[in-house]
Amino acid sequence: MCTLILGVDVRGLGTVIAGANRDEDPSRPSDPPGVLLAQPRVIGGRDRLAGGTWLAVREGRALVAMLNRRDAGPPPAARRSRGLLALEAAGARVPGTEYRGRERAAAALDRVLSSLRADRYAPFSMVFASPGACWMVAHEPGRPPREIAIEPGWHVLTHAELDDPDEPRAARLLREISSWAPQSVDDALSGLAGRLREHGGSGDAVCVHEGSMVTVSSSRVWLAPTATRYLHIEGRPCVNAETDVTSLLVPGPSVLERP
Repeated sequence: MCTLILGVDVRGLGTVIAGANRDEDPSRPSDPPGVLLAQPRVIGGRDRLAGGTWLAVREGRALVAMLNRRDAGPPPAARRSRGLLALEAAGARVPGTEYRGRERAAAALDRVLSSLRADRYAPFSMVFASPGACWMVAHEPGRPPREIAIEPGWHVLTHAELDDPDEPRAARLLREISSWAPQSVDDALSGLAGRLREHGGSGDAVCVHEGSMVTVSSSRVWLAPTATRYLHIEGRPCVNAETDVTSLLVPGPSVLERP
């Protein structure tokens, strides 16, 4: 994934809204959102090559987003899949323990830091966002991982730093949304959709059509203590229709469940 727009508490305390575009080699095979884990129930897209995910929603209570950072290291084949780590973070738990709020966020963070000590990964930024607890881990090989608390308000993350003023796409989006106060959930989701379709100018396009890495899907997620919505567009968001996949969060048989 290459662009994440995140709003924490912008529609009231204990709310999270996110919009994300995935930029990828269009020849790399992937599946649209389905059930990735049954217990805890985690849904999201799946990378068919490595089996991981770039965006996962856990039980309507939290989301995990994985964004690649610029890489100057050895070939990715020498490293474990970042998408698998994202999936593990989304499903992190201790058997027999019901995690809530900050405990769930802490369990996910512990899982990420433990795996970084045990395995090698290409550079990444991972975001965990839930009502009441949001963090980011920035990993760059050869340096200790950086844990960053994400405060209430609007944020943008691409392939660099959180809210990076020197990254053209992030800087433009932040200018557009810094004072935005959506009047409803529908207003927020619609506003994010418009921004995820933006083509912009040189270097700051959000919906990317040119180059080796182009926009191949787009998602929007709303989390609140008593409500969840998960909308997904397979393909470019500027031309393709959305699908509401919220129902996948409800346990039960699904043709989209995966082994």
